[in-house]
Amino acid sequence: MGRRNTALVFLAVLVVAILVPNYLNLVTFPHTIGLLVGRSQAFNLNVPLPASVRLVNTDGAGLKLNEAWLTKEPVPIHLANPLTLESAEIGQSEMEFLLFGIPWRRVLVQAKMPDMVVPGGHAVGVLLTSEGIIVVGYDNILGSNISSFASPARDAGIKPGDLLLEANGTSLLTVGDLVRIVNQAGQTGNPLVFTIRRNGQIQKAEVRPVKAPEGSFRIGLYVRDGANGVGTLSFYDPDTGCFGALGHVVTDVDTGTTLTIRDGSIVKAIISSINIGVRGQPGEKLGVFQPGEANWGKIIANTEFGIFGRLNEPLENPFFQGTIPVALSSEVQSGPAEIYTVLEHDRIEKFQVEVERVINQYSPSDKGLVLRITDSRLLDKAGGIVQGMSGSPIVQNGKLAGIVTHVFVNDPSRGFGILAEWMVGKGKAIVEGAEKGSFKFYGCFYQLRRIMVMTCRITE
Repeated sequence: MGRRNTALVFLAVLVVAILVPNYLNLVTFPHTIGLLVGRSQAFNLNVPLPASVRLVNTDGAGLKLNEAWLTKEPVPIHLANPLTLESAEIGQSEMEFLLFGIPWRRVLVQAKMPDMVVPGGHAVGVLLTSEGIIVVGYDNILGSNISSFASPARDAGIKPGDLLLEANGTSLLTVGDLVRIVNQAGQTGNPLVFTIRRNGQIQKAEVRPVKAPEGSFRIGLYVRDGANGVGTLSFYDPDTGCFGALGHVVTDVDTGTTLTIRDGSIVKAIISSINIGVRGQPGEKLGVFQPGEANWGKIIANTEFGIFGRLNEPLENPFFQGTIPVALSSEVQSGPAEIYTVLEHDRIEKFQVEVERVINQYSPSDKGLVLRITDSRLLDKAGGIVQGMSGSPIVQNGKLAGIVTHVFVNDPSRGFGILAEWMVGKGKAIVEGAEKGSFKFYGCFYQLRRIMVMTCRITE
């Protein structure tokens, strides 16, 4: 009896081990697929189940499955075999999968010509102004009207990461605005009612300024009104004037909250030196903004896929004569590739890398691939991926395949990248007005300076 139970348990474990990965393939199969016109594309579910597929809607482009045109009549298939899709014209078609005759998944197939962009690699200075004033910490004050150290703002419930939008109905755009209104309220003896955004919710807090020993009034906060740093330009779309950079969202360096921007720009930067990365400590590019350079472009949005905006002039890359195609996510494969970035002054260089693994091919994510630096020059000069390299383009088989986004702290020679299709698509949507804009890993955007206000007293 014991042997029989053991055999049943072993069989159950075996069945689960076989079916669970296959079930995950079904669950993660995309709702939307990009397809290049006139080119077939294969998909592998590797699920040992029979199924059927039918065409639900089309704008006239039509869709071939396994070299046969789909119609509204279900066509039998087997999900253990590769599925090959093809469309002869630009357009959209929607197909529906059925399991055991029951509708399981509708998939929208978008047939298009490849996006064409100029790869980046240029060192850029990023200047962002926040929408409101960012609370980054507390400062205790021994004021003339209190007997012990205190932070009036903390006592009123204001927290690090909060965004101060208004005080007594007056918009707060800069740190100077906050300093001025705190002093005015302190001199008149009136409280300040702050309008605060916290986790997307609007709240109110009443704070009474305290007079410090030197005579100024304070509320017991460290605050900041933006972020500046060095990163890498990722691509430029000459058709729209759109640029993308960084490949990941910019967050406040102290609170970790996403920086909601009011305004922003990029300028050309010069890399002066590199702090080499070692295990447990990411390296960094040290750079300065090029003196005398005007704004190179305006930043429109700070998103999970990077920053986007419009350049004031066309972009050139010395390694490319013009534009190159953007690889579809399904075209990116494990294997050799190149990245383009600046290590010295403003000179773009090409370095060899290996794409070790492609993940999230059908679900947009800022971590779509894992890459490893194989170029001995880059390893010698920087130790691998460093902060400030975020945004460096990854080119594979003559196409923009991805963008460097993060470095693995425990192994600086390896890191994450976002698939280029997702980042370029995000940028196009933004400029077209559709949007307004365990290994531990670090984002590779290096923030140069922190503009701090010690309870409304500016320090650098």
